[in-house]
Amino acid sequence: MDWYVVDKDYIKYLIQFDSRVGYVEYGEKLKLHVGILLIVHGCNYYVPISSAKQKHLHMSNSLDFHKLQDADTGFLYAVLNLNNMIPVPDSCITQLKYNQIEQFRSFSSEKEKNDYIYLLQKEKAIMDGIQSALQRKAEKLYEKCRRMPESSLASRCCNFVLLEEKSCAYVK
Repeated sequence: MDWYVVDKDYIKYLIQFDSRVGYVEYGEKLKLHVGILLIVHGCNYYVPISSAKQKHLHMSNSLDFHKLQDADTGFLYAVLNLNNMIPVPDSCITQLKYNQIEQFRSFSSEKEKNDYIYLLQKEKAIMDGIQSALQRKAEKLYEKCRRMPESSLASRCCNFVLLEEKSCAYVK
């Protein structure tokens, strides 16, 4: 799996239609809104990653949430919020290359940058091992939300069908 960054103008556009779309603006440079791409319903779907928080330690993996946890040590690196996945056209995503990371995020030191890259590499290694499971989860989540838009599950998720429609209409 690879890391991707979504164009912040596209994110701002989608927020107009669904407040559950994650916000990425933090001053001059965007919050490094990295994630992975999965193919769902014939579209690229960007799945954002979030830093691990204390509350995540007590949560279980579910259809719309997945922990990136070291199998040997149990250390929780981050979480994937499949409920916040969004359709994204090819023109609005950039594959993140570690040697270009400063184009997207500021660092106070070379050590901070290297530590961040190391973290991304650890998270990627975990995701590479569960790629098929993540793909199946995303497809199942999409279908459940499409079939039952009034469910509690769908209420936690972005409106995938609406966002696909708006994504197709987006002109940069």
